[in-house]
Amino acid sequence: MKTSVIAYVYAIAATSVASLVGTYWAQPHVDIALLGGAAWLTSIAFLGTLFVYRVQNSASGVVSFIPYLTAIVLYPSWATAALVGGGTAIAELVRPKIAVKRVFNVGQSILAATASIAIYKLMGGVSLKLDPAFRTIPHVAAVSTFLLVNTGLVASAISLAEGRNLLRTWYEGNSAGLVYDIVAVPLVYGFARAYVEWGWIGVVGVCALLFGAKRAYQSNYQLETTNRELLQLFVHTVEYRDAYTSGHSQRVSRNSRIIAEICSLSPKEVERIATAALLHDVGKIHEIFAPILSKPGRLTPEERAIMELHPIKSAELVAKISDLQDIVPAVRHHHENWDGTGYPDRLKGKEIPLASRIIMFADTIDAMTTDRPYRKAMGEMEVRAELVRWRGVQFDPLICDTLLSSADFCRLFDSTDSERVQSLTQILELVRKRVKTAAVA
Repeated sequence: MKTSVIAYVYAIAATSVASLVGTYWAQPHVDIALLGGAAWLTSIAFLGTLFVYRVQNSASGVVSFIPYLTAIVLYPSWATAALVGGGTAIAELVRPKIAVKRVFNVGQSILAATASIAIYKLMGGVSLKLDPAFRTIPHVAAVSTFLLVNTGLVASAISLAEGRNLLRTWYEGNSAGLVYDIVAVPLVYGFARAYVEWGWIGVVGVCALLFGAKRAYQSNYQLETTNRELLQLFVHTVEYRDAYTSGHSQRVSRNSRIIAEICSLSPKEVERIATAALLHDVGKIHEIFAPILSKPGRLTPEERAIMELHPIKSAELVAKISDLQDIVPAVRHHHENWDGTGYPDRLKGKEIPLASRIIMFADTIDAMTTDRPYRKAMGEMEVRAELVRWRGVQFDPLICDTLLSSADFCRLFDSTDSERVQSLTQILELVRKRVKTAAVA
């Protein structure tokens, strides 16, 4: 572990102690009657460590922050922050981790709790035991502060350890779970009201709802992941015929995602384009393409005409999947040129779907940066020159200008960026594990 990361963890630990002491000095008195509820909720937060759920790729989340936040709005005191830190420390001892990670997790929980308490009180929030009315501004501010401090500290640690951009690291780690963080705002209040109105019975009821929601989300996540991996498996079987295109569709999908992000498209649109890019060549599995794909030399005009049918065959296959109807045009038109000289329908300019125009860039860049029997892979400067050369002919000029002027253009040449391209064996193993897990569940 880097020395800078260790120093960062020590700084977090020292700051958390200082923030706890500062919160104590601001209001040292402890109301035992109010602390009881906070202590009870903090103790069951340990169970929240069992509610680990996947949110995106290897990222995961826990719902223990909900009882912690509930404890804060029930009694915004230094004693509650201390209980949050203690509860986190107990939870950390359950799982095997190195000491530095344990120190960091405890420190960040205390910092998040003290910051949340300070904001809650500053905005006029009081204990819900004293006044159960929902105060929108202090409540939303407290929950948001807790989540932002928590996620910000984690993103900073990852950014420092891996030398990555802080904002991008935070976004990639938290974008998928953002909707669940938003849901936490009313959920925390509902949890607190349940305790105020019905005591431990209300809390048990809410815990049961959380467990059910977690199970439903986990099942849905496993299903989506398995479907995605099955699509990748199908793509690999298509590419398995040609050693020179192995991993091509995954790389085009990765590049399409990067280009779509550079174009400032919404996360939903980015994922839609990435899926279309993954499937853009699946039509090549058709038997009419087999002898041509295995041919070592140049193609005849007749063979080239046959190969130009593959976008149509790909679109026909994708259209058979009901959930992918919206990406069929993107797949069909990924070889249309901006000037109308492409195929299969000779669309021109903005007649070509935006997703297809982006896939055209990603597909061409992968072809240029891959070693072929007749040439070596091009470098970044050579690719840049080719894009300029074919701007307005093959490529959308606006996307071309946006891409070439972006500082993120270099990401297209960084094999460690974004998704890792997996081998056929790795995907088979992943699918086998997913299916087995779903069957056991």
